[in-house]
Amino acid sequence: MSRCSVVTMGRLGVDHIAAVEGLQGPVSIDRRCADLPELIAVCRAGRADAALIIGDTDQLTATVLHELQGEGRNVVVISHIAQERGRLQRLGVRSFPDEVSASDLALALRGVQAAEDADPGSAGPTPGHSNGFPYAAAQVHHRRELPSPEQPSPEQSSPAPFLPERPSPAARRDARAEGRNAAPAETATPAETPTSAGAAAATETAEAAETTQTRTAVGLGDLHDAASGSGSGSAGGITVVWGAPGSPGRSTVAVNLAAELALHGSSVLLLDADTVAASLVAQLGLMEETAGLARVCRAADLGRLDVAALHAATTVVQIGGVRLDLLSGLPRSQRWPELRERSLTAVLELVRVHYEHVIIDVAAPVEEDEELSFDTAAPQRNAATLACLRLAERLLVVGAADPVNFPRLVKAVEALDPSLGGVPGVQPEVVINKVRSEVIGRSPRDQISQTWLRIGPAAPIAAFLPWDPAGCDAALLTGQILAEAAPNSPLRRGIARLAGVDLPVRRRGLLRSGRR
Repeated sequence: MSRCSVVTMGRLGVDHIAAVEGLQGPVSIDRRCADLPELIAVCRAGRADAALIIGDTDQLTATVLHELQGEGRNVVVISHIAQERGRLQRLGVRSFPDEVSASDLALALRGVQAAEDADPGSAGPTPGHSNGFPYAAAQVHHRRELPSPEQPSPEQSSPAPFLPERPSPAARRDARAEGRNAAPAETATPAETPTSAGAAAATETAEAAETTQTRTAVGLGDLHDAASGSGSGSAGGITVVWGAPGSPGRSTVAVNLAAELALHGSSVLLLDADTVAASLVAQLGLMEETAGLARVCRAADLGRLDVAALHAATTVVQIGGVRLDLLSGLPRSQRWPELRERSLTAVLELVRVHYEHVIIDVAAPVEEDEELSFDTAAPQRNAATLACLRLAERLLVVGAADPVNFPRLVKAVEALDPSLGGVPGVQPEVVINKVRSEVIGRSPRDQISQTWLRIGPAAPIAAFLPWDPAGCDAALLTGQILAEAAPNSPLRRGIARLAGVDLPVRRRGLLRSGRR
């Protein structure tokens, strides 16, 4: 029987370390650490086969636990708080109450599943959700953000697992249809939850107290009818709008693509995962940034991500009588470490079940060179973009049509790692934006197509979007989408075709003027 070296920290009412040592078995407590940083340092050095954490669990997040579990290390936690044990079990960690026997604890440290080691006071992970978010929410009356609903009881809404198994497209369609047809969930008395320590708790409390944001109503009587033209719409799932460095128009394409899908009758979530320069809040005319994506990622990192947490962080935008949900981005780029890959992956796995379309705007950089600069595990600067690209079911690569941005687009597509192109079989769709003859010459589309066939990558050009400065300026001036500010814009029609929507052609009557 091989020896199991254990490193530990903390203490509660029972001296578990002495109890395990008293068994005189293969489990040996080799070191007691003073705090969590010392425990992490010992585990990084590879001097322990298991880690035992007793009592002090507030700082245990998914990122910390992932590092402690490196190299196949077993992590076991003892807590006298039932809700903390449930949270840690949802993060994939064996947790026990203070009354656990020494034999069961020794088996858990060796990675052996005991016959009766389940904690009846903690709720384990469940594969799904019972309520029909987002349509089980309260009715929206021309406002941007819904007030946070009361926390449902464990019997009514089970929390989502941190990294659920990825369902098939058919299963996701059935789950979304089931959620839309479900009755609204009843509101229960909020349950007590332990407060987290550090700056994360202070930030979460401040963001939860933010006021409702409003938006000036616009007269769009038949906007929804105008968007209900022919066309079956795109296949759904996660669509990532990526592109070359610079300003090729990624955000403009993303926000208007989401708006056209919403006007077409789909449930849509617009997600701003640009950690360099988030801009969707300004484009939609919001009054204040709330960092909604950071809130749900923090909830996922703490093992508290569920439908209620997602609903509380979501901003609702009213467009022509339909709703467009938004998870806003980071107000400052310095907050990029809050969007860790594991946390963002858990968020994307949750929202893909509850929305027909998830449109994500990401930053351009995709480099992974942190390990060349640090001797230890370092946070990835471009983790948000990489996580979204790996889960993409449709990838739109946007580039501008001019002598500066077009070569950038060619190099960006060539340098794109095939493993980042989303699920197997997903082909990047190249979108040439800002097409105009002023910088290309006569027949710009033909010239760009011929040049792409000659020097471009294997990915084909999927669409050409015209240069429309008047429509874009009008939308930015009023904080609206193109469907509101410039409904007959040629750029709007091009983006609607990307969404699978054919807008009806409307002819304006010619006005004749003359002197009396």
